[in-house]
Amino acid sequence: MNRRSFRIAVLCSALALLALLMAAVTGAAFAAPAPAPAPAPAPSPTAVNPHGDMKLDCRLCHAEQSWAADAKSVPFDHATTGFNLEGQHALVACRDCHKQPQFSHIGTRCADCHLDAHKNRLGPACEQCHTPAGWVERSQAQREHDTTRLPLVGAHASVDCDACHTGAQRGEYLGTPSDCVACHQPDYEATRNPDHRLAGFTTDCDRCHGVFAANWGRGDFIHSLNFPLTGAHATTACASCHTETFVGTPTDCYACHQPDYDASANPPHATAGLGTTCVTCHGTSDWRPSTYDHALAPANYPLQGGHRGVDCASCHTAGYVATSTDCYACHRPDYEAAADPNHVSGGFPTDCTACHAVTTWNDSNFDHALTSFPLTGAHAAQSCLECHAGGYTGTPTDCFACHQTNYAATTTPNHATANIPTTCVVCHSTTAWTPAQFDHGTTSFPLTGAHRNATCEACHATGYTGTPSDCFACHQADYNSAADPNHVASGYPTACASCHSTTAWEPAQFDHNTTAFPLTGAHRNSTCTECHSAGYAGTPTDCYACHQTDYVQTNDPSHTAASFPTTCVTCHSTTAWEPSTWDHEPLFPIESGAHRNIDCTQCHVTPSNYAHFECILCHEHNQNDMANDHEGRRDYQWVSTACYACHPDGRD
Repeated sequence: MNRRSFRIAVLCSALALLALLMAAVTGAAFAAPAPAPAPAPAPSPTAVNPHGDMKLDCRLCHAEQSWAADAKSVPFDHATTGFNLEGQHALVACRDCHKQPQFSHIGTRCADCHLDAHKNRLGPACEQCHTPAGWVERSQAQREHDTTRLPLVGAHASVDCDACHTGAQRGEYLGTPSDCVACHQPDYEATRNPDHRLAGFTTDCDRCHGVFAANWGRGDFIHSLNFPLTGAHATTACASCHTETFVGTPTDCYACHQPDYDASANPPHATAGLGTTCVTCHGTSDWRPSTYDHALAPANYPLQGGHRGVDCASCHTAGYVATSTDCYACHRPDYEAAADPNHVSGGFPTDCTACHAVTTWNDSNFDHALTSFPLTGAHAAQSCLECHAGGYTGTPTDCFACHQTNYAATTTPNHATANIPTTCVVCHSTTAWTPAQFDHGTTSFPLTGAHRNATCEACHATGYTGTPSDCFACHQADYNSAADPNHVASGYPTACASCHSTTAWEPAQFDHNTTAFPLTGAHRNSTCTECHSAGYAGTPTDCYACHQTDYVQTNDPSHTAASFPTTCVTCHSTTAWEPSTWDHEPLFPIESGAHRNIDCTQCHVTPSNYAHFECILCHEHNQNDMANDHEGRRDYQWVSTACYACHPDGRD
């Protein structure tokens, strides 16, 4: 039932009740006394609470004086519904939101009460732009605007929405362009100083205008983005350079300063072929005076020393372009006139900087350290002609070329007869030719020990070239005369360093550890001849070769009778021949259990053969008893080897 139907129903009920009351009063006036009134009829079962399922007492909102309710006097806390009445919501009448008498089930979204003027183009979240404080509240809308491509800053922050959003009255905000000219086209076209349209100005307004300017007219073009205005350029009128338009104006100096270039006479720029890169000589402060920095490109020739005071025409005789930068181009007359020394006859190179500096041409100083032959020691005090007698080009750098006379005249030792090599630096230094000092440590045979005090002739008896470095070459006499032991008779090797050192020929000390048989235990105290009785070469290293007598004489057990192997190390060590130790455990454990401490002959009953052993002599002593014990055992035999096969560790 809508509100209108409800009102009609109430009105009809009231009229019917009034008619009944009037009839009752009229009847009572003319009729006989009526009998006792009947009980009042029960309320109509069709009566409906206009407020739906609200269970509150009517008197909380309505009074007897008037059915109309006063919202301000209603003791109802709207916050209990989850929707606080804030801002404008606290001032509106209840029925503005509650259109029906029923107060429950009312939507809390903005769109439930507020018509979407934006035609659902901006979404249902009205609170992004609107607040309960007022339907049009700029601060909230501005914060939301900051999330778009055009944050509202400067003058834009105080502009009405519909100034840019022309469809705002129709609720249309989407699709509004963010480029400046979309709104400022009228400003662009109306500008006359300068005329933007006529000058072909770009429509990128923020190149000159900012959002923080008080008005559109205070444009400020940032010239430094493309061509910074410095010096005299900063005070020059725009039209001086922008004679026709502002777009496409060249930035090279010559475009504006061609008249200055053509009019320059000292030097004449055009006839001298000077480049049109004006900044090479001129600055922005003023066209004159100009200063050319010779150190910069394209010249790349700094003016230093005597060059600074030279007139330009002295070098630039044929113009300023392509002037050579090598010294000889200007100093050829000086080169040809030089007599001490004569540069031409001496075949001097034309690289003047090798000897001359920019300070002055005279007082030249050649730095020999720049060549492959630095002058050190006595060479530094020699005159040039002592080495450069045949000229300066192609002079050899090996010592013998200059010191051949010294080489031939040397007699201690005689270099020529001794066939000493001509690499002088091996023995001589640049300090002086004598005394000479040969560093034997640089050869393959450094001098150590007694060799340091030996004379050169002691080893170099036949010369200095091809002298052998093995010891025997010099010590053959010592080798042959050695008697204890006799090296020759014993066939000693001739590698003397095996026993002898450079400290002295004797005493000799042979390190047996360097051989295949290091001396350990009792071997260390044995004399050499005990093992090397037949000589030192080819001495066998197996034990039996020396210990055969010990092997034969051993009776407990008899090694020969038992056919023991001759690998002595199986039982014996180098500490002493006896006592010996045989490790029986890998074959049969005798260090524990019932077999511990038994004598070898109890099992090895054949003295001549320890490979043979008997088990049945100790276990049961008769075949019948043993057969009874092994009844049912597969493969049982009355044989000792069979016992060992089943009882390898001696256990049941």
